[in-house]
Amino acid sequence: MKNTPSEQERIFREWMRRQVSDNGMRRYTDNAIIAYSYALRTACHKMVPPVAGNLFAIDDDGEFEQIYAKLLAAPDFDQVNQANGNGTFGVALKLYQVFLSQGMQGIAPDIEAPFYLKHQVSDNTDYNEDRGVDFRYTEVPMKPVQCIYYGAPGTGKSYTVRHILETEYPDKQERDAHCKRLIFHPTYKYEDFVGSIKPLISLDKPLDYVYSAGPFTSLLKDAFSHPSEKYYLVIEEINRGNAPAIFGDLFQLLDRQDNGKSEYAVQNVDISSYFSRDPGLKKLFYEGRIWLPANFNILATMNTADDNIFVLDSAFKRRFKLEYVRISFDDMPERWCREYGTFSGRTPLTALFMGTPLEDYVQLLSRAGKLKRNWPTFAMLVNRIIDMLNLEAISKDRPDLARIPENKKLGPFFVSDEELNRRENFINKVVFYLKQDVFTYSGHYMPDSYEDIYLKYLELEEDLFGLLK
Repeated sequence: MKNTPSEQERIFREWMRRQVSDNGMRRYTDNAIIAYSYALRTACHKMVPPVAGNLFAIDDDGEFEQIYAKLLAAPDFDQVNQANGNGTFGVALKLYQVFLSQGMQGIAPDIEAPFYLKHQVSDNTDYNEDRGVDFRYTEVPMKPVQCIYYGAPGTGKSYTVRHILETEYPDKQERDAHCKRLIFHPTYKYEDFVGSIKPLISLDKPLDYVYSAGPFTSLLKDAFSHPSEKYYLVIEEINRGNAPAIFGDLFQLLDRQDNGKSEYAVQNVDISSYFSRDPGLKKLFYEGRIWLPANFNILATMNTADDNIFVLDSAFKRRFKLEYVRISFDDMPERWCREYGTFSGRTPLTALFMGTPLEDYVQLLSRAGKLKRNWPTFAMLVNRIIDMLNLEAISKDRPDLARIPENKKLGPFFVSDEELNRRENFINKVVFYLKQDVFTYSGHYMPDSYEDIYLKYLELEEDLFGLLK
């Protein structure tokens, strides 16, 4: 039975993973496997006229040999081969040829991708030990994304970022190869982000020191190596670390031109030296200057409830697009909207809140069909209370009341499905947060000690909505 293209690609990737050198090490990294697979799947579409489509649709070696001969004879083969990782397509074709002819037991031959030189000369003067290979690096103009998504806890900031990445790269392996995700925290430093010299113990030397690239540097190298593909650096909780200090001299790179490239380059010996280990990049970074190419994107999230940890200065924020992720319960997954036993109670909610400041709002939710014993109703009532207390605090009659920051409100994804399923988990997560961080100075809501609240609503299993009366 003929394999589907996706199944054929999976088998080919597995064959490449099994290729090992004499010392038992894998010959092809995951990134290389993804690059070769991507070329076989997409490169033919870039030829004019197209010779073939997805090459994984071909699983017969005789049929492939005919297509292979046509590809090599095509006038724009070299151009397409150069555009796909500077020779990756050509290597992928040879590997797939061996795979089809020899099967899973076949051994891949030693194949090197050629570097395409700007000037073809017979005496090979385009290469020397100091400057490496003079290959054609072409900046591909595109509009980079440089955005910070901010909002209250649980509003779906990380979900928004994940949706962007999954839309760009639906295949998980490709997504992992083109994206790096990290989290800033108070002890995170420039050396963690960019890289530093670290000790290394090996069999050859008892102790050596090597430059270890950080996630920023390694992803940036990938972006320069494949200028037509988009790469994403994802920084979660960007304000939980000292972002200006973590970026350091790279802060200047965040200004972009209309073509997406950094407006200003910076001298950075560590990064440029690391890039120069690759003969194909050595020429490009000979002068030690680095910049952000147009295919290098930065997506970040910021929990505004934590803005007192490290304040992002205006100069830093100005270089990012800021997008507010508002609190909305309209598009929540169905599993968060069902009526959990955690919120069970005998009294109808309209009766429970009759005669309270929430009565009118509860009636409004009831008429809209949104009044249920579930998480969205509980969270919306809490957020309504915060609004009410703030309105009261700014009125002339009660200037003594402290206002509650809006970022203390409950977002739709503040809790997980597991925390909604168990009353104990919900109390430990949500009720503790409300008591300690939200209604700290409220004389009406949650005036009892947390211990009394814990015992009353956990052991006696009283109605959790009663906390909001």
